[in-house]
Amino acid sequence: MESVDTALNRLWPAELRTDHLLLRPVTHTDGLLVHELLTDERVRAYLGGPVTQERIAARQAAYPTTAGAWTVVRVADQQPIGLVTIGADHRCEGRAEISYQLLPAVWGEGLGREAVAAAVSWWTDAVPGGGPLVAVTQKANRSSCRMLEAIGMTVVDELDEHGARQCLYTPAGGQDDSDLRWLRLLAERRDAVERHRGAQARATAAGQDLPDDLSALTPEELARLCPARHGAYGRICARVANHTPDLHVGRAQDGAWIAWLTDG
Repeated sequence: MESVDTALNRLWPAELRTDHLLLRPVTHTDGLLVHELLTDERVRAYLGGPVTQERIAARQAAYPTTAGAWTVVRVADQQPIGLVTIGADHRCEGRAEISYQLLPAVWGEGLGREAVAAAVSWWTDAVPGGGPLVAVTQKANRSSCRMLEAIGMTVVDELDEHGARQCLYTPAGGQDDSDLRWLRLLAERRDAVERHRGAQARATAAGQDLPDDLSALTPEELARLCPARHGAYGRICARVANHTPDLHVGRAQDGAWIAWLTDG
């Protein structure tokens, strides 16, 4: 099966048109839109809140070079109103995830539904062998849940993430429920392996020198750590940059030590 990243790179750039919208690849001219979306408390209410200026700058730089990242433009006035992205799901290898953010000024007009439906249809038609596509939204975000259900997506699982209950949706009839649950079991198995590795690494002499509370590190201390990220929570590798061997050690969201290989 073709990987999500390989499929997106093969098909990109892509433009999608609907009755009221144009979905085009994000460009550097969309920096203001990215800033508005990432700092608006209403947009970020179920996404962890407004983000830092450093993260905004990083997103502004990354989006224009990211296959699968669209700016949603309202055709009537050519105004950018949101972002829709399809990318590899960091929770489960081999699975794609669709994400979306729209400016509050256009909420309630059905434009989010139109944009997301277009992207879902594009993935389904363009990458028939690209594996399952999912959308994950907080269970408390009823507007998002209703929108996904309105375009024919259905809940196949629930999970706890970022301190809240999340619903995992997939297009109805597009991917067998048993396949999705099997992929989830594989992800859980990998998580168990990483926790076992982490416990072993923590028991070593070098492991005893790792900082206990990664969340308490200063920006200067974080800057000296290995830049590797992994898994559902962007885990921080607690070892110093350029460490060897190439086994990264960090903390899971629940505080447990975990360890992962770069190519694992």
